[in-house]
Amino acid sequence: MAVYISVVSHGHGGLIKQLDCLANLAEKFNVVVKLNLKELDLVSYLKENNIHVIDELYGLGFGHNNNVVFSHCSNILKMNDGDTFIVFNPDVISSVEAIEQLVDSMNKEKVPIAAVNLFKDAKYSLPDNSIRKFPSLTQFINSFLGLGNSSIINKKNIIKPTITDWAAGSFLAFTASHYKTLQGFDENYFMYCEDIDICFRSNRLGSPVTFFPNVKMQHLAEHANRSMFSKHFYWHLKSVIRFLLCKRGLTKVKSSL
Repeated sequence: MAVYISVVSHGHGGLIKQLDCLANLAEKFNVVVKLNLKELDLVSYLKENNIHVIDELYGLGFGHNNNVVFSHCSNILKMNDGDTFIVFNPDVISSVEAIEQLVDSMNKEKVPIAAVNLFKDAKYSLPDNSIRKFPSLTQFINSFLGLGNSSIINKKNIIKPTITDWAAGSFLAFTASHYKTLQGFDENYFMYCEDIDICFRSNRLGSPVTFFPNVKMQHLAEHANRSMFSKHFYWHLKSVIRFLLCKRGLTKVKSSL
């Protein structure tokens, strides 16, 4: 069984080259980088390090980009249903051993969708709030207003694989067959809530996310400004409304798979 790692770069060329993580992973796994804008210097680096490149279809949303990578892996690289497809942010740092540990655990426990333990620092002492409960309208409003977020799950005391509602799209692992069953990400979202949505739909099909606390990685998270007048705020608000409609069963998935 092979592993395919999907990375979307939106001007992340400098970071990708600086971290050099993907080059290391590409020695063992199939790493595919989808460019969301022109990055000529990055293309050269990727090809030199045996990393597959999709250099077309710019300006897509997060979910749509990952669906494009999945189709590429299936149709061009011949990914099989039993293989593992990983959505991997360019600001995540992982060792080969951590990926292998996760895939082995998923196979052993027959887990179709999984999350790992992300931290903000290299010493794994500052946890990233990467697993949460499915949010309500009230929780969304409180988060927007800076009043806290009660949907965040405290990972500190979780010491064994545990079912959780949803995990951040900075790192999500799927069996290829399950990603296909879910029709991938819903492309009606743009940058926000795609991860909540796909985890919710998986949960609804009887396959909730399994969180593996012992598989640790670093996430250099930088969140975009979401002031009331920013485009990010508009994208986020639109996505929130769509997810709340999804919870009521009032939406249909748009997918290019």
